[in-house]
Amino acid sequence: MDQIQYRLANESDIPAIVAFVDFWLAGRGLADGVPGSAHDYFVPAGRHLKFVTKYTTIIALVENCIVGWSVKTHKGVLIHLLVAGPFRHQGIGSKMLELMDPSTIRSKMDQAAGDPAKFYAKRGYTKAANPPQGKKHNIELFEKARG
Repeated sequence: MDQIQYRLANESDIPAIVAFVDFWLAGRGLADGVPGSAHDYFVPAGRHLKFVTKYTTIIALVENCIVGWSVKTHKGVLIHLLVAGPFRHQGIGSKMLELMDPSTIRSKMDQAAGDPAKFYAKRGYTKAANPPQGKKHNIELFEKARG
């Protein structure tokens, strides 16, 4: 497999990040029947500027193409972690989670691509005692296991 590079995103990456996120999360890949694409979430393009300039945003690249994206708030909460369908189950998400090292993860449970709870549990995170959040009560918080 090609070498995967991980780095902080910058403002010049925003157009590529928007295209990547829209393809994998906003349903753009469904039209082509791409495995792993979903119609789960839409991130307004303007919000990416905040993610890159005010939060910690890491991208994973193969041959200068984004294959992974993660965002952690200034309070240490991971709010996004996404790996392109063909690159899943190769350690990219685990590596991005390790690099981000969040104290808390905020994640949708009812994602078309699957519930990420097992992924986070395998990496030492447990569901927080807080009740599910969000308008649809479909947001869970995960905390780093203590000890």
